[in-house]
Amino acid sequence: MPALAPYIPTKDSLLALWAANFATLLSATPMLYGQTAAVATTVATVNNAFQAAYLLITSTTTKTQSTVSAKNTARFNMLQIIRPIAQQISLNPGVTTGNKVAIGVNPRTSTPTPITTPTTNPVLTIATALPLQHIIRYRDSIASPSVKSKPYGVIQLQLFAAVSGTPITNPALLPQVAVATKSPFLYTWPSSAKGMTAYYAGAWVIRKGLVGPFGPIVNFVVAG
Repeated sequence: MPALAPYIPTKDSLLALWAANFATLLSATPMLYGQTAAVATTVATVNNAFQAAYLLITSTTTKTQSTVSAKNTARFNMLQIIRPIAQQISLNPGVTTGNKVAIGVNPRTSTPTPITTPTTNPVLTIATALPLQHIIRYRDSIASPSVKSKPYGVIQLQLFAAVSGTPITNPALLPQVAVATKSPFLYTWPSSAKGMTAYYAGAWVIRKGLVGPFGPIVNFVVAG
């Protein structure tokens, strides 16, 4: 669950991530959030302007008094548009709690959303390869790439993995080897796996123990 209001971050770096996710999900399915395509287009426009202005001040070569002022103006203009829309979504009883959490607003309606078996899956990426170890990141299959949070009701990721000399294309053939609650996480192989290809897949799990579908398999060589 997101924190209690204000849920829109105040720090520029966090606001940029929040706004990008908000605009991406709203543009993909505006009706899911009780909005129109025109509203989603307006949000995308002000978000793009802010992201471009913010990018300029993240580099010492382009951060000037002028670019900082332009960023502040773009930020103000974006929040003037996004804030009331976010509040509408937060208070809309027709938007599920899970969708509110996904887009980054507080679910302030009293209508409970039942937690059911996950229908989405985790997408894994190998962030870093170390000797006999892989640092693995995950996100939900329908979430923006910048969002690390698990779907509503999911408590952990089940990790399935094996090393093999021949390609593994069916995740059902992989044994469960670990669980993870935060992204990224570290997985370690025994020395016997050195030089072999490791195959990974994941699935979401809710508190009742119900497991969702497998995500796609990813693979990476185990370094020595």
